[in-house]
Amino acid sequence: MMPDKPSIKFRYSPEENLLFLQALDAPAEAVIRYDINATAPRLLCTQGEYLAPIQAPAGSEIRFRLFNGKRGISETQSFTIPGEKEEIPGTLIPCTQNKDFPIYNWAERHAAVLRLSKEIKPNLLFLGDSITHFWGGEPVDSPTHDILQRSLESWMSMTAGYHALNLGFGFDQLENVLWRIQHGELDNASNDAICVILVGTNNLANGNTDEEILLGLSAICDEIRRKLPQSTIVLQGFYPRNNLNRGTPEHIRSLNEQVSQLAQKHQYIFTNPGLQIADKEGFVPAEYSEDGLHPSTLGYERLASVLIPLIQSLRKN
Repeated sequence: MMPDKPSIKFRYSPEENLLFLQALDAPAEAVIRYDINATAPRLLCTQGEYLAPIQAPAGSEIRFRLFNGKRGISETQSFTIPGEKEEIPGTLIPCTQNKDFPIYNWAERHAAVLRLSKEIKPNLLFLGDSITHFWGGEPVDSPTHDILQRSLESWMSMTAGYHALNLGFGFDQLENVLWRIQHGELDNASNDAICVILVGTNNLANGNTDEEILLGLSAICDEIRRKLPQSTIVLQGFYPRNNLNRGTPEHIRSLNEQVSQLAQKHQYIFTNPGLQIADKEGFVPAEYSEDGLHPSTLGYERLASVLIPLIQSLRKN
């Protein structure tokens, strides 16, 4: 008798608007990966791992497939959330991702954050993407790659006196940070924690509009305040980057003006340390970044020169 082919059993709960997935006849190491409203014809191993029931707006198409490492081992299946299609920006639809899988395991890092948060009850959290991830601090990915922990000394100076966690995840977009907040990463933090946010440059590179990016930032801040009502939110301006289209420095300056206005409207703190690693034209010199995006050790030190006095000034007596 032939063994059953691996597949995914799914169940939708209309009351909760949640899609539940379960692997069938799959090896223990297999994982379910999914995407939401994707335009690419194939579902690849770079898609997010299914870690919790999926919630998405009406009309959203969710595709899912079993993977064993990089290899798909089941057919791609799909489900469309019932109801009239809602036009909601992707920055507002929480989801996982796995784009940086050669460097670190996204799901394992999320689990490490949950574990460490219970242990140390953090009162200083840095939320973001690879720029934050590669700086330093806990959790330390295993095995540690050479590009990680680039400026541990400046990280230690910046977080001195705090119980700090690095909630930067390589290749994260706004919607991925939103998912992580909604799935426990702040649940054990101090109610009056300082939350330093730097995220959205991957959305900028992905073609999201300024409005979509600002909506995503607003959603993240709203979720932080819901989880931690007495928190202090520090919004960093977008750091300069060299590898986008012409006009990128001007675009980032305009976007940062809008982020500053968002902070002022909601009584967040706005800071723009990225100016410390930009030349007069708004580009990043090679001494501050080898790839024009991720800071070098010296670049991180210059960023820390702005953040250290700010963070220390917010210390609670």
